[in-house]
Amino acid sequence: MVNLKRDLFSGVFALFFGIFILLVSFTIGKTRLAGVGPDYLPKAVAVYIIGLSVIHLVSILVNKLIRKAETPEETKKSGGAEIELKTLLLTIFLLIAYVFLLRPVGFIVMSAIFLFGQMYILAPAGHRNLLLFIILSVVIPVSVYVLFVNFFNLLLPAGILG
Repeated sequence: MVNLKRDLFSGVFALFFGIFILLVSFTIGKTRLAGVGPDYLPKAVAVYIIGLSVIHLVSILVNKLIRKAETPEETKKSGGAEIELKTLLLTIFLLIAYVFLLRPVGFIVMSAIFLFGQMYILAPAGHRNLLLFIILSVVIPVSVYVLFVNFFNLLLPAGILG
């Protein structure tokens, strides 16, 4: 029952957060220097957040209707609060490091480090595939960098890679 309340809260929070971002993005100026204005990315992110939160909420409701309520034994097996706190603190640390080191180190390097760290933290201990984590941590930031620089004409911090 605790997981259900937490999941519902996170879904509703994400939904309202996405709506807030979408509303605020309409206040951004409409200047267009390279085909895409500065309001495009916040609007796109807001739409994705809203869409994912709706999918999340629908999946919670469908699972609730299909599944029986969790038994106390299943709740104990699902993990403890100390593991969630450790994961939360490590994630906050990674986010803070990412924000402060993004400009001097660069988008590609910091994004690769952040992605690898998040995958390592969030993956269960017995299911950590380090080779897959490394490949994804390099391919995704490079792809995003190429997409943003070459197609959207937006500059991302190059950092130590120049």
